[in-house]
Amino acid sequence: MKKTLVAIAVSSAALTSVSAFAADDTVNFDVYGNIQLVYADSKDSGSEIEDNGSTFGFQGSTAISDDLTGFFKYELEADADQKTSDIDVNLDQAYVGLQGSFGKVQVGSFDTPYNNAIQDSLDQFEYLGAHAATLTSEGDTIAFYSPSIYGFEFQTSMQIKGSADDSATSNETDNGTASQMVLKYSVDALTVALGYDNLANVIGKEDTSTYGLNVGFQVNPALSVSFQYEDETDVAETFGLGARFNYGSGDLYGTVQTVDQEGSATDYDMYGIGATYNLASNMYVYAEYGQTGSTEDKVTAAGATYLF
Repeated sequence: MKKTLVAIAVSSAALTSVSAFAADDTVNFDVYGNIQLVYADSKDSGSEIEDNGSTFGFQGSTAISDDLTGFFKYELEADADQKTSDIDVNLDQAYVGLQGSFGKVQVGSFDTPYNNAIQDSLDQFEYLGAHAATLTSEGDTIAFYSPSIYGFEFQTSMQIKGSADDSATSNETDNGTASQMVLKYSVDALTVALGYDNLANVIGKEDTSTYGLNVGFQVNPALSVSFQYEDETDVAETFGLGARFNYGSGDLYGTVQTVDQEGSATDYDMYGIGATYNLASNMYVYAEYGQTGSTEDKVTAAGATYLF
C-alpha cells in the first residue's frame, strides 16, 4: 500500500538532494530510506507489531540538455520488525526515464498511472486498506505522462510480457500486452480524472476491464475532498468519498466506500479514519481505525515512521 507521507517526503528529497559529484553539478544522486513499524489489532488477524513497508533506495537525475533530464530510482523493501538471519528483501520500485517539455517517459516497475489518478486519494491510509478494483500489476512497463495543455493531461502505460516470461508463480499471462489510459483535467481547485485498464495480462481477467472516475476538490489549502467511482466489469462497482485535512502538526483523514459485488458475493461497506502527528520534519506517528474487506473486519492500528 502506498504510504502518503512517505511518498511526499521521498519526492521532496529527490528535488533537494545534494549532488554526489562535486565536479558536475548537472548530476544528482540521493540515498534514502525509512523505517515503518505498526501495532495492529483485528479480529481476523489478531494483534502484533509489524513492519509496515520499510524501504531503502537510490535515486538520481542527470541534465542531458537544457530541455532534457534523465532520471532513475531503485527502491527495495526489507522487514524491520524482527531479527532474522534470512532477511527478505523485495523490489518495490525500479525505473529509468527521460523528462522534458514533451512530458515524461519511464520504463520499469512503478505505481501505475491509473492507481495514482483514481485510487490513491481514497486509499490514503498508512496501514488500513481501501477497496480497490483489480489492476494490471507493476513491472515490465513503459509509461508516458504528457505535460498539462490547457488543463488537460494524458497518461498511458503498457505492460509487455514476452514469450520468454513464463513463470509459474507469475500473476500475468506468458505472452501479452496490457494497457492503461488516464485523462485528467484540472481547473483552479477542481481535478477530474478518468481511467481505464484492460487487464489483459491478469490471469482470469482477460475478458474483464476496470474503469474509474475520480473527482477531487481543494476546498482550501488545508482541506481536500474526493469522490471515486470504479467498475470492474462483472465483478464489482465501488462508490467512495474521501477527505484529508492538515491541522498544522499533521493530517486528519477518512474514507467511506460502498462495494456492490456481482453474482453471489456479498455487498459490503468500508470505512476508515486516521490521524498523523509530526514529531519532526522526518518523523511522525499515527493512529487508524476502520472496517475493511468483505468480512467487515474491524482494525485498529498505531504506528511510527522515521525517514532518512
